[in-house]
Amino acid sequence: MADHLISDAEIARYSRTPSLATVTAVASLQNAIRDVLGSEYETFLQGSYRNDTSIRDLNDVDIVAVLKGTFSGPFTGRAFPQPRTWPDIFGDVARRLATSASFRGKTSFGNRCVRVTSSRQADVVPAVRITRYDEDPIAIYSFREQKEKLSYPRTHYDNSVAKHKRTGQTYKAVVRMFKNWAANHWPSGSVARSFHLESLVYSVPDDRFSSDLGLAFFRIAYYIETLVPPSPAPVVLSVAGDKDILSAAEWNATDYARFHAQVGRSTTLLAAALEAKSQSEASKFWRAAFNE
Repeated sequence: MADHLISDAEIARYSRTPSLATVTAVASLQNAIRDVLGSEYETFLQGSYRNDTSIRDLNDVDIVAVLKGTFSGPFTGRAFPQPRTWPDIFGDVARRLATSASFRGKTSFGNRCVRVTSSRQADVVPAVRITRYDEDPIAIYSFREQKEKLSYPRTHYDNSVAKHKRTGQTYKAVVRMFKNWAANHWPSGSVARSFHLESLVYSVPDDRFSSDLGLAFFRIAYYIETLVPPSPAPVVLSVAGDKDILSAAEWNATDYARFHAQVGRSTTLLAAALEAKSQSEASKFWRAAFNE
């Protein structure tokens, strides 16, 4: 039994998963795109929906499409007599989607993806293999940066599953809480990206988690406030362990400082919610921490 008066309903308000209808629709969309692209591509979900850390019923879905027979030149050091270019690969994905009855007239190009705008938006990320097509890392391409980049979507997923198990099946719920918290403070998503929040919560020691999600959220927020100062920034690795999310190239220092300061203010409110003497008072402080 929890030693505070924050109700289960108040906690579920920020920790719940998307509806079953949304999850079913996302799976259906991924299957439809897989069928259109055909057997030359290995397709799978990545990001929040795949990792079960998506909040509310968000409409954007990330789908990786690995071209099975094509290797990265820069990351394998191999030379190919007739190499495929990234514009050609993106164009092939776009043509296959645009000529299907389901997605005709609904495609456009993004920096790293072919975007499909249907009942919900899907960002289809073309990729090529480095070793096996069904193993990480894979290579994706940024038109903005004009270069290939390593990506570890399967490693991210596997590490998330392991962390969730080690924390008594609470890690993913806490991630959703932080994403809802950030969305309420910065609706545009510009200050604290979903990927960075997930990695930051992943970096917190397992023993800070608790089956009492109200307490867990406070303890993890307090850990971030006290042990992850804005300057100098420590090294905090991504969930896949391939990059430092607090580096200048990843999380803008000004944005991170704003995020960190807000964590401190919210931690004070969370402590008040945990110590409240009535349920109405606990609810008031709890919602204030989430900017509601």
